[in-house]
Amino acid sequence: MKVKTRDFGEVEVNTEDIISFEQKIFGFDRYTDFIMLYDDEFNGEYAWLQSVEEPELCFIIANPELLIKDYDPGYPPEVKSVLGSGTYEKWLIMVVKESIEDSTVNLKSPIIVNFEKHKAMQVILEDEYPVRYRLFDNGKKE
Repeated sequence: MKVKTRDFGEVEVNTEDIISFEQKIFGFDRYTDFIMLYDDEFNGEYAWLQSVEEPELCFIIANPELLIKDYDPGYPPEVKSVLGSGTYEKWLIMVVKESIEDSTVNLKSPIIVNFEKHKAMQVILEDEYPVRYRLFDNGKKE
């Protein structure tokens, strides 16, 4: 299947590469199906979460396991009931600024993906995490 993307042009994907959001991304309730695109240059630190339904809807996401020490909020109880059993990965939505050093990630509302089941959800954590965490400035809140 061919998918038009914002940053990579048209790409060929297998239907099993589509991740369905069982709980939608906040503010984007109309869109459920996404693919993750990677650039080898970033070694799994960043990815593009591209909507299959809307070519211009694409989020740059960051892998907190590779980028942020001490970020391990666990998984809320509803994750297993929504995504099923399996291994989960957390990803953080980035806001990329003109000056990359000013870019932030949302630690409060991670994207959680179960690649085995091809399902994902966004959660709001109960813990006190910032919505705008400066990724390249030792974590200072914006």
